[in-house]
Amino acid sequence: MISFYGCGLFQGTGSDFTIRITGSEGLTFSGHYAIVVGDSLPDPINVRGTAPAEYKGKGVIAVCFFRKLTEQGTIKVEIVKDGKTVSESETSIPNGFVSMKTPLPEKNMIIAQLLRKLLGGE
Repeated sequence: MISFYGCGLFQGTGSDFTIRITGSEGLTFSGHYAIVVGDSLPDPINVRGTAPAEYKGKGVIAVCFFRKLTEQGTIKVEIVKDGKTVSESETSIPNGFVSMKTPLPEKNMIIAQLLRKLLGGE
């Protein structure tokens, strides 16, 4: 989705993110995620897997969308930033989905202003 990487303005900054998928044992899912890291818009990373699973990266914010590939069971998704869960959601709806992002950085930061224009404000 979005990446701010390369020009030097944001290099070396960011937090450690983990996107954790849990839920019903053996639940299959598909989806995508992106972690904002620098100064360009990245393509989302497409994934397909079986719970539990984790995806890691370093950046400013994380966004994701995951869908159950089954009618039964529950999918739970957490976004962990620097060891602390900052966003979480789950669904048991047949073939249901979870979509979320981490909170945007402080409003007075330049990157926050850019991200609010691109992602919609909070």
